[in-house]
Amino acid sequence: MGHSHGTNDRSPGRGNRLLIALVLNLGITVAEVIGGVMSGSLALIADAAHNLSDAGSILVSYIAWRISQRAATQRRTFGYARAETVGALINLTTLIMIGLYLLWEAGSRFLQPAEVVPTTVLIVGAIAFIEDVAAAWVLRKDLGSLNVRSTFLHMIADALGTVAVIASGLAIMVWGPSATWVDPAVTALIAIYVLIHGSSEIRASISVLMDSAPKGFDHDGLLAHLRATDGVVDVHHLHVWEISEGRTAMEVHLATDRNDLAAATDMKEALKESLHDHFQVEHATIEIEHADRVEHKKGQDTT
Repeated sequence: MGHSHGTNDRSPGRGNRLLIALVLNLGITVAEVIGGVMSGSLALIADAAHNLSDAGSILVSYIAWRISQRAATQRRTFGYARAETVGALINLTTLIMIGLYLLWEAGSRFLQPAEVVPTTVLIVGAIAFIEDVAAAWVLRKDLGSLNVRSTFLHMIADALGTVAVIASGLAIMVWGPSATWVDPAVTALIAIYVLIHGSSEIRASISVLMDSAPKGFDHDGLLAHLRATDGVVDVHHLHVWEISEGRTAMEVHLATDRNDLAAATDMKEALKESLHDHFQVEHATIEIEHADRVEHKKGQDTT
């Protein structure tokens, strides 16, 4: 019989691409902070804060990728993959705090408008846009990874945010000082995007840390599949959770009427294969009990 417990991507290419994306993001942040201070554009500083948080996310992704290469130990028998989720939770909490701060600053700027130099905004915005697109292009080869794909989408969203910053610079250039409201308005839009995106992602991280089943997992279908298996009399103590992002695990007790240990083992191994194929369960622990020897109430702990 075969047992599959999944493998980590040990190619150094992914780590190198994450480092390149990190350098590009830090470059964007420095350029936008300098440009924002010189031009008086809060929108540029807001986008810089967002890019800095993204740089932190990329750094966490890289560190988590390095940690995930470690083999499982007697203490951490599932390995280290969940370290990435812990780091993501920290990053996303910081991201939400930044979003709230930017909303506060945008409100203050609405009440007390400041002069913005549109030429600097346009130049720095164009540089940031190019670097955002470059970072996304570097990461495109690893889109099979949920973590990298999330970072890739961050880069695309940042590029769109930079387009909004450039638009604010153009508005001020065309309409003059009367259009200074555009800068805090764009800042508020970026802050709202950060809050929406951060709150959505943080729920996913918490879900993994709370040992929840994957979002949309067909629990009823899984239960029906187990009960329909030839030789299974009852199902109890069914639990489904994510070991880490994209790795689903399951444990269950199955009561069987088969007296032959070999036949029961064959049933269990065949069931593991079907669970992997139909429900993407990567790690299944199945305890077989003889129906005449168990005293569980029918249907106990199936939710």
